[in-house]
Amino acid sequence: MTDSPYIVQLDEQNFMEVVVEGSDNTPVLVDFWADWCGPCKNLMPILEKLAVEFNGAFILAKLDTEAHPGIAQQLGIRSLPTVKLFKDRQLVNEFMGALPESEVRTFLETHVGQPLAGEEVEDEDAGDSRVSNAMALFSQGRADEAREMLQAAQADDPANPEILLALGQICISTGDLETAESCLKALPEADRDGAQGMRLSGTLELARESDASASPTELQAQLDQEPGSSEIRYKLAIAEALAGNVQTGMDHLLKLVQTDPGYNNGAPREKLLALFKVLGDDPLVGQYRRKLFATLH
Repeated sequence: MTDSPYIVQLDEQNFMEVVVEGSDNTPVLVDFWADWCGPCKNLMPILEKLAVEFNGAFILAKLDTEAHPGIAQQLGIRSLPTVKLFKDRQLVNEFMGALPESEVRTFLETHVGQPLAGEEVEDEDAGDSRVSNAMALFSQGRADEAREMLQAAQADDPANPEILLALGQICISTGDLETAESCLKALPEADRDGAQGMRLSGTLELARESDASASPTELQAQLDQEPGSSEIRYKLAIAEALAGNVQTGMDHLLKLVQTDPGYNNGAPREKLLALFKVLGDDPLVGQYRRKLFATLH
């Protein structure tokens, strides 16, 4: 495998962190392959070459479907190679088969943009460089190293919004909500009210309600046993949303607004509004605002 910080091997342990959480900051291209697949072996060097060439414009994450069949089954992989592109926790596009380099390049330029420049930055942009390096580490599952790098960057430039936003996200992913809250408060007002600031605020609000002791799969099994339990449905909604299944989380919250609007002092409606902040200008926001309005009126 090409030795690059922008190429990552996936497994069950790091898939959520690399693909779902990592795509908040950098698009993630997931290559589903197998050792017996001849076309996979033709495509992989092309993907690796472009990952290096694009210099961090996207992360190439490779999943051996033979070693980790569960993830491939969950994502409905039917043929190999299959390549899926994730941005902001959503599947943006995909292709199947060993496309030629020119077509893969066009695919990337359409959805990711041009390769990032590799020149050294000026001193005043050093914070931006450290953020890029830190997020590359984070996408590889090296959250502690990424956090240390960003904290050092923040010490040099305490009000830099890019550093604060990245550090806040990493702290939420590692469960350090107090530091994430501090990052949010330290943001300049304009950035706090901007799209990324609102996303950090909404994610933090959801994370405060998270029950880390149970996975979405476990909570769904509990809900199947007790379909009328508002508590289990609420926990499942939060877990699904934080896992990147935002629409599923919103469906559960909307169901609670319809069936038990007073649960936890109106928390389902509050967390639905928090998810609107996370999604920003996503078309789903308008759709679910209309559903919420119809439910309330």
